[in-house]
Amino acid sequence: MNLKREIMSLKELILLGILIILVAYYFVVHGPIKKQTAEYENRLAEINFNLQISQQKATEKIAMQNAIDAVFAEYKGNPPITPEYNNINYIIGELNGILGNTYNYHLSFGEETADENNPNIIRRPIAISFSTEKYNDAVSKIKTINDSKNKYLIQDVSITDSGINSSGFINQFGYPDSAAVINGRYNVAMTMTSFEYNASAAPLPQEDISQ
Repeated sequence: MNLKREIMSLKELILLGILIILVAYYFVVHGPIKKQTAEYENRLAEINFNLQISQQKATEKIAMQNAIDAVFAEYKGNPPITPEYNNINYIIGELNGILGNTYNYHLSFGEETADENNPNIIRRPIAISFSTEKYNDAVSKIKTINDSKNKYLIQDVSITDSGINSSGFINQFGYPDSAAVINGRYNVAMTMTSFEYNASAAPLPQEDISQ
């Protein structure tokens, strides 16, 4: 009986030893390896994310460079320079010089805003209305504004004839009288945007990609 009990005790000791080895292996070897593997996987995911951001920025940079190259090519290496902020007095003087001899000339400015992608670029909405006696004069004024060194972005233009076709300028026979030819007007309404560079504008906040 004693021998049997000794054999059982020996088996128990062996099992206990194996159990201790397994526990020690888990806490000393397997646990740290698993933790380190998880850390490596998280780090790899972060690296992949940063790589995607870098690739996206590289793509955007290439697109911007292509756009810049296209502008330089369009103007044969001498593209127009964006006027410095605040350019409103020059704009008023220029437009007064172009439209000062027209009829019912009116100029108004909307609220200036910073470009959403580049806070250094200031957008200034401008609304203009005027009248001319001849259609070609109206078109010529619009072309002169479009060709300005300020490079206004013309967004909407309308030309309406308020002269010879109005009932007040038709004689009893249904034809325009001489007064209609003299007093006829081509009314122009246009909206556009000027761009100015504000060097002191606050930069856009940078996205935190470390999270």
